[in-house]
Amino acid sequence: MGEPHPQPIPATPDLEHAFGVFNELSERLTGAYTQLEGRVADLSEELARSRRERLDERAQKEHLADQLGVLLEALPAAVVLVDARDRVDRFNPAAELLFPGLAWGRLWSEIKREVVAAEPGPGDWCLRDGRRVSVSQRPLNDRGRILVVVDMTDQRRLQERLERQERLGAMGEMAAQLAHQVRTPLSAAVLYAGQLARDELSPGQRREFSGKLLNGLRHTENLVRDMLAFSRGGNFSTGPVSIQDAMDTAIDGLQPRLQRLGVRLQVDLSAVAEQLIIGNADALAGAFSNLIDNALNHGGTGVRLVISAQRVHGDGLTLLFEDDGPGIDPTVLPRIFDPFFTTRERGTGLGLAVVQAVVLEHGGTLSADRATLGGARFEIRLPLPEVTGAAASSTRKQIQ
Repeated sequence: MGEPHPQPIPATPDLEHAFGVFNELSERLTGAYTQLEGRVADLSEELARSRRERLDERAQKEHLADQLGVLLEALPAAVVLVDARDRVDRFNPAAELLFPGLAWGRLWSEIKREVVAAEPGPGDWCLRDGRRVSVSQRPLNDRGRILVVVDMTDQRRLQERLERQERLGAMGEMAAQLAHQVRTPLSAAVLYAGQLARDELSPGQRREFSGKLLNGLRHTENLVRDMLAFSRGGNFSTGPVSIQDAMDTAIDGLQPRLQRLGVRLQVDLSAVAEQLIIGNADALAGAFSNLIDNALNHGGTGVRLVISAQRVHGDGLTLLFEDDGPGIDPTVLPRIFDPFFTTRERGTGLGLAVVQAVVLEHGGTLSADRATLGGARFEIRLPLPEVTGAAASSTRKQIQ
């Protein structure tokens, strides 16, 4: 007889459930392992990329450092790095040339005492060898600082030379202004001196010409004195001035030329006849003379010139000079008060510039426009002092 076959054990519900759970856990573990492998691969790739980026960044920084090093080597300005302990940490060749005792680790304050002779201003150093340098400082993130020192010796010399040329130019302009101011009274004085040589003059005429000659020479002397004071940076000597007297002085100096050209001159200062201002009589007379002279130069023979005055509401007065000459070209009007600008072939370009300077010195304003007569119109506005009528009358008697 053969052996009996084993009989299969019947599956129970609990065993089937256990196998099912085991298979499900195995599948989940396999999926988790697969995800872990993928994540490890991603992290490895990210780590490699980060490493490559760090290497690239390091290479860029090294390249930038090399470029900065080359730049510092070639930079003409001296560059010095000082740490928080005031010790020299780094410097370029230009700094070595500028500061001979410069060395790593030395105190910057000691080097500065050895080299710097004076500090005229912030960031402006005078070195003991005669050079001038400009210094700028900036703090660093590590609490140190960087100093950039530029040698300004040549630039300073050029600046001083330019300033000297400007002073010489100002002196030349002042001399030309003085010559222009003196020309009119001096010409009148020469004319009256020539008249005195005539034998047929009566004693009265001789005294008259002598007085006018003396007045012209005194006027010239006063102009020279005040222009010299002005050129030294001072102001004109001032005092109570009568507008009428200053205008009379200007017209008297131009009287020979007015008669020769047949000028139709009309003067009406009745509105300010008794009015005094604080100023300089000779300077104002010179300014009035220049305005009249300007009308004669452009208007020529037979020109009509009207000079009038008005009291301005408040504390000022206005003087108007109007002629029937050719007038002022609108294209040159903005420049007519510029020194040395002229539209005449032999003009100096200083007459109107002097007028403006005198008016401004007296606290006034000067403007130009087209006159109702068809020619040029100049308006001078001057401030008035706070003087009552009785006080003004008394002061005028004193200066007369």
